[in-house]
Amino acid sequence: MFKIGILGSDNSHADRFSEIINRSDHPAYLPDSGARVVAIWGQEAERTQQVAANGQIDTIVAAPEDMLGQVDGVFCVTRHGGLHRELVTSYLEAGVPVFIDKPMAVDPADAREIVRVAQAKGVPFSSFSTVRFSASTRAFAEECAKLGGVRVGSYSGPASRRNIYGGVIFYAVHSIEMMLMIQGTGVTWVHAHEGPAVDAEGNGNMTVTCAYADGALGTLALTVDAKYAFTAHAIGREGLAYRHLDISDCYHEGVKRILPCLRGEADPGVSPEAMIEAVQIGAAIDRSLDENRRVELSEL
Repeated sequence: MFKIGILGSDNSHADRFSEIINRSDHPAYLPDSGARVVAIWGQEAERTQQVAANGQIDTIVAAPEDMLGQVDGVFCVTRHGGLHRELVTSYLEAGVPVFIDKPMAVDPADAREIVRVAQAKGVPFSSFSTVRFSASTRAFAEECAKLGGVRVGSYSGPASRRNIYGGVIFYAVHSIEMMLMIQGTGVTWVHAHEGPAVDAEGNGNMTVTCAYADGALGTLALTVDAKYAFTAHAIGREGLAYRHLDISDCYHEGVKRILPCLRGEADPGVSPEAMIEAVQIGAAIDRSLDENRRVELSEL
């Protein structure tokens, strides 16, 4: 049995992952996973107890590092990506495989250091938004592969600039990763714009232009007061594709890729370069909005 520890209980993803792996009565349960979530650490005791009870997790530990020696792999799922580097480093250095839920980090320097440690230690590791592995997203990617090269892509999803979880990347990372999945890495600059405030925190809807060196463009439409939805539209040299993405199966499909990765059996297909670039783009959006200018990714 592959024993998993969860770092962080504030995110609903802690519930979803533990339900899929532990609860045989849950509709998304994976009966042949060969894994079990056996321990959890969280910042808030009451919330951690709720997740443990819901996910049938036997052990709550007092400190993040207390799962060392008890688990074969960890899922780091705290909402704020700025906490992830500190939380996972001791596990990576001890040779424990790690999955970091979106976003891997807030600061690109943290993202690069996480990747550096994982590679230096030769530890199975990955980080991604599970949205990319929903059946709907994968079907869209298959359509796009037949377009003769995507020249302009547009990806929409919710996000807010002013939140306590590290800024725009906390939710924009879903749309960013869709773009990188469809159009690849290699964004050279980002220019973001925010509309008038539409909520009590002063957040406005945002548009982001991401430019590639070969002239291709990816645009992100990041919504605050629109219906919760993800869409993707791509125009290639030989055709176009559009889809309203049904992401209801994303956790289930994501876990099916996380577990083989942590066991060292399979690569989920998200390169370290893509993981780091997603964080760079998130940081570039914030800087572009703060400074009202185009931001080169090389700055970050």
